[in-house]
Amino acid sequence: MFVINIMGKVNQCLLMHPWFTDLMPRHQALVRRRASLRSVAAGGFVAYRGQPSTHWIGVHQGLIKLSVYSLDGESCTLCGIPPRGWCGEGSVIKRELRKYDVVAIRNSELLMIPAEVFHTLLKESLSFSSFIINHLNERMGLFIFTLQAERLLDVNARVAQAIAQLFHPVLHPQTSMVLELSQKEIGLLTGLSRQRVNRALKNLEALKIIDISYQSVRMLDLPALRDFGLSAL
Repeated sequence: MFVINIMGKVNQCLLMHPWFTDLMPRHQALVRRRASLRSVAAGGFVAYRGQPSTHWIGVHQGLIKLSVYSLDGESCTLCGIPPRGWCGEGSVIKRELRKYDVVAIRNSELLMIPAEVFHTLLKESLSFSSFIINHLNERMGLFIFTLQAERLLDVNARVAQAIAQLFHPVLHPQTSMVLELSQKEIGLLTGLSRQRVNRALKNLEALKIIDISYQSVRMLDLPALRDFGLSAL
């Protein structure tokens, strides 16, 4: 893992995010000076549970997940974060130790916003604080829904909803309609085996909701994917 501090590239990445372009010039300048890009290889840890929450984390390229691991190696995935998504704001706001691990599912390039910069924006920028409040509200709703899905939905629906969450209209509004996502990676997001994921994807493909290619999934009917299995809730 290594950190890149090239202001030009960082600025280019930041300009893709509406919360940044809505900032006043002096706040934009602060973020440009302090933000950095970090590369993490697939399987690498971005942040560890129990460590200080030193950064707000955004995904520029790749895919990461928030997970909790038990002492015997069992894991529970809380959610996946695709490109243009952000995570870790709750722990940063409370200045607490992280309650989950952040792990790269694939080679990822991440935007890192220092906690002190985050707090400055939260205190001084109305547009940023409004963004974060909305972001936290949507995240809470997503976590509640994920808990329902884990307990009440069958495997096909769990896979459908795990993919649909990567298209969350507020948290992940810029996700491409063609997801470069392998069955193994979907398994890492859902906690299911590759074989069970494969069967679920084929069932969704038969319904013409998605189209499966090698290490990618094309959305054919996103509303149907979002609604799949929800009658059981």
